[in-house]
Amino acid sequence: MQLRTFAILLCPASLVASFCVAQTQAAKSSANPEFVEQYNKGKQALKDRKFDDAISAFKKALKIDPACADCDFAIAMAYSQKRDANRSLEFADKSLAAAQDDMSRAVARNFKGEVLMALGESDASRLKDAEAEFREAIKLRPSASYSFNLAKALAMQSKDDEAKQEFARCLTLKPDDETAREARLVMADPRRARSEFAPDFHLTTLQGQPFSLAQASGKVLVMDFWATWCPPCRESVPELKDLTRKYASDKLVLISVSADEDDRAWRDFVGRKKMDWMQYRDADHTILHAFGIHGFPTYLVITGDGIVKRRIVGMNPQQTIVHRLKETLQSMPELEGVERK
Repeated sequence: MQLRTFAILLCPASLVASFCVAQTQAAKSSANPEFVEQYNKGKQALKDRKFDDAISAFKKALKIDPACADCDFAIAMAYSQKRDANRSLEFADKSLAAAQDDMSRAVARNFKGEVLMALGESDASRLKDAEAEFREAIKLRPSASYSFNLAKALAMQSKDDEAKQEFARCLTLKPDDETAREARLVMADPRRARSEFAPDFHLTTLQGQPFSLAQASGKVLVMDFWATWCPPCRESVPELKDLTRKYASDKLVLISVSADEDDRAWRDFVGRKKMDWMQYRDADHTILHAFGIHGFPTYLVITGDGIVKRRIVGMNPQQTIVHRLKETLQSMPELEGVERK
């Protein structure tokens, strides 16, 4: 299973926001120009998502001031972006040990909980540890986001009644709009915390057709993430055509989302290859980031109620795309008995 929670940690806005909340102690070392230089280098590298550079700069700052809890916390965040959970937890613990106020301790506890919750998707034993970290963070400093994380950890452990109570508490603490929206969704269907649900999205296809996740409700949605410069993506076009012929459009929806920067090259290729199903070029990569797409081609099979049933990354020379999808599609109740002969 993909570590979906790491997708939260990878969000640039939340990354910078978490660091800004945490950086309460570094000012005490501001009299040392060398410290300030390395600290600012690390901060900028973190913002630019140059995580190795950020780690290097903050480690240099730590040599000057070994008690800089903010530096440890920033390194922990950078390692989380590199998907190195063990090193991330190591530096989160160092930040927690060096923290001198409850706000910094709460931020470090919550961060540890997020990393542990990500690990819990493949190792359920880590979820209890995540739950404990979120509870400690809330004791130190009640927060809508901490309550939301605790509720999610509870739901992931199938403690649905406790989770609903905590989501309700989250909503009383004035969460931001997105957190409130997701809290209400998971309260209504706790499976959302235990399964990978597709994020909501809205787009207008090359054909001028508005499309959103809601429009695929009750149908199977296959999303093809590709680019014209990707040879395996180009090779899969005939198989995707076959897929559109195999199932009725009112039962299975196929949409290809391109990562191309060159609009003309994309339009020319789509036209030349007669790719007459829904096509969209994700110019600013908003949808790619929302779905956590890191390689091409990537294929997602999404159920009629929005659960990502399968994620296929890359091509397999031993099996066609349609063959790799076949077992998943045949097991889906939405497609029972509707395969075209």
